[in-house]
Amino acid sequence: MSPAAAIPLLVVVVGFVAGCLTAVVRDGPPRYLPKWAWALVICAVVPWGGVAYLAFGRARRPGIPLETLAPVQPHDPGGPPATAPAAPPAARRRPPAGPVTIEVSGLTKHFGAVLAVDGLSFAVQPGKVTGFLGPNGAGKTTTMRVILGLDSPTGGTALIAGRRYRDIIRPLHEVGSLLDATAVHRGRTAWFHLLALARSNGIGPPRVHEVLRMTGLEAVAGRRVGEFSLGMKQRLGIAAALIADPAVLLLDEPVNGLDLEGVRWIRQLLTHLAAEGRTVLVSSHLMSEMAMIADHLIIIGRGRLLADTPAAAFVSRARRDVLVKSPRAAELAALVTARGATAGPDDSGGLAITGMDAPGIGELAAAHGIAVHELVPRHASLEDAYLDLTSGSADYHFEPAEGVAVR
Repeated sequence: MSPAAAIPLLVVVVGFVAGCLTAVVRDGPPRYLPKWAWALVICAVVPWGGVAYLAFGRARRPGIPLETLAPVQPHDPGGPPATAPAAPPAARRRPPAGPVTIEVSGLTKHFGAVLAVDGLSFAVQPGKVTGFLGPNGAGKTTTMRVILGLDSPTGGTALIAGRRYRDIIRPLHEVGSLLDATAVHRGRTAWFHLLALARSNGIGPPRVHEVLRMTGLEAVAGRRVGEFSLGMKQRLGIAAALIADPAVLLLDEPVNGLDLEGVRWIRQLLTHLAAEGRTVLVSSHLMSEMAMIADHLIIIGRGRLLADTPAAAFVSRARRDVLVKSPRAAELAALVTARGATAGPDDSGGLAITGMDAPGIGELAAAHGIAVHELVPRHASLEDAYLDLTSGSADYHFEPAEGVAVR
């Protein structure tokens, strides 16, 4: 072989060997041999060692099975309605490597003279959906950015499985996140955006197809992100968070911009992922959604912890009363007050009685011959309990205009 022909061939062989060695370093644990042994094989048996590694040594990640999550097509006003997703089954193909806990301890963050987070401490446990709640400006997004290494804390620590995010070798395989769905290159297609993430983390194109189907974006995978609606960008952000099948998910307002079917789908997705043993932290202002999916609540205000409690216990501790309507309301109010209860006027024109249950009020009224037209036990919702707790921590309050009635 002439030198002119040998030089290009040598360049190709060297490039192939270098590519194989790079793949060994960036890929996950290989099959059959440890990484150092595969590196020796690639260098010693050129080029067949590299071919053997690519064919037999690379680990294959199964990902979240498609059969567990039915795809939901993005809403198109000019097309057919979206298909409702089926409820995911409890079974899964691959359990997480182990329980992963997010631990925030004494976290403090200053932005100049502004104290965004003030000595915050809490833990997010695996196997449940944890709702991260607080008024605007409470420090939720800042806390999540510190957990993800996007902001450095002024004091304290934020650890994932006992490590800082920046110390995790391949973080996308362990932590999936969505903080800002619009922070995507507008000129890229959805396919190439996800493919770039996948390739940079040793993940093959089949997984890109999976998450596109899972999030209902398969039909628009070739469109540029700049043409997407906010809801479609949210789906793309969720697809990016799931691309490496992580054990931890941090999502900031994931239902923002989604239609009704999309909200139902993300609700089922998060519940399913938590049931698999993953650690799920979700920030949202939609109390109705949090009431349906959150197992645990972490509530902050002005950067400080206000509550760290199971969702059911938090709501059960909130105020509850009995609405009573009677033509002799004043007499009934005096009777229940004498029994140690509290009675006051209600916006609906009745009495709001606390400290006495509905059967007791009814029996008392019957014993004194007082007619009762309405007797309704009322329990506070998550929204009521949240507003009661955070009323003194909100930076922004609604002031109705003069002469405008608020119903």
